[in-house]
Amino acid sequence: LGTQILRVALEHLKLAHADIKPQNVILRERGFSPFDGRITLKTDTESFQYFLEIKAHPRPETIRHLMVLRDTAKGAKSIPILVVADYLTPNLAAKLREAGINYLDTAGNLFLKRAPTLYMQVEGKKPSSPVAGLKTRLFQPSGLALLFGLLTEPQSINYPYRRLAEEAGVALGTVGWVMRDLRNNHFLEPAGKNKLSLINTKDLTEQWVQGYARTLRPKILIGEYGNLAPHLEDVVSSLNSYTTNKNEKWALTGGFAADEVLHHYRGQKLAFYVSDWWSIAALKELPIVPVARGDITVLKAFSPLVLGKSRSPSEYPIAHPLLIYAELIYQGMDRDMETSRMLYAEYLEADLDNR
Repeated sequence: LGTQILRVALEHLKLAHADIKPQNVILRERGFSPFDGRITLKTDTESFQYFLEIKAHPRPETIRHLMVLRDTAKGAKSIPILVVADYLTPNLAAKLREAGINYLDTAGNLFLKRAPTLYMQVEGKKPSSPVAGLKTRLFQPSGLALLFGLLTEPQSINYPYRRLAEEAGVALGTVGWVMRDLRNNHFLEPAGKNKLSLINTKDLTEQWVQGYARTLRPKILIGEYGNLAPHLEDVVSSLNSYTTNKNEKWALTGGFAADEVLHHYRGQKLAFYVSDWWSIAALKELPIVPVARGDITVLKAFSPLVLGKSRSPSEYPIAHPLLIYAELIYQGMDRDMETSRMLYAEYLEADLDNR
């Protein structure tokens, strides 16, 4: 799919702008991770090199993740990124321009700006026929639950199917079609006799983060609440005491969790995962009250792995960095994005090597 999107977008560029000549297109060359490749655009007088990022059906979370990538990846400060997408809505295109990120899409929309001589912008083009998407159920809720375990523990790709199903809390049949879709969409490769290896983990993680925001989080949202205590920190302390006394599991995510591991920024929102113990009885003992769009978000652990993989650098249980990162990207405020960059660089980037 990525190759098709790139081909169509470059054909539009060549037909409409004959003075721009794409050259030296290299896809997935080792040493250019975590990007999809690189490309040179040549004019009559100059050549401009870019890192390539190819996107199918991009969403706001795609742009936020891309901004993190630009600010953390080696080489991205000296060589700019060129996003090539099937279609960029006017809103997404504007966000890319605001961030100073160049783009092309298959409809003919583009933004190319390189000081001092290159500036091109085309807006308002509509796709005549959409590029077909991946035929996959990977990013449905049960697929996302299983993928979370595979991304956070890549060696589990070779576990027996029954063990994978039990650990992720999904049906045994889910494992079969997830494995098939991973293979069909080039996220699996042989790694020795009867062994498999998860590959293209940067792309898979990016799509998982999008799926978390679009599909999974709305499904696991238990409720939003207001704070009856003097500070949100008091809610965390009360929650920790309550769960300790009841011998129940929970885990912080989002800004509060990021602050526990980075000691940088806590934010004005509190979010945490719980299991089946959450009920009206819990509400009676905690200083919170149901409020639409409140500062406290309670999320149901979508898999036993959510609470089983919690980390505790402090007195409170902390969700896995991938979950913290996904929640920060979902929130998307400036300080959330700043924190997400730090979290990505310290805890996630090294593992997403596009093997």
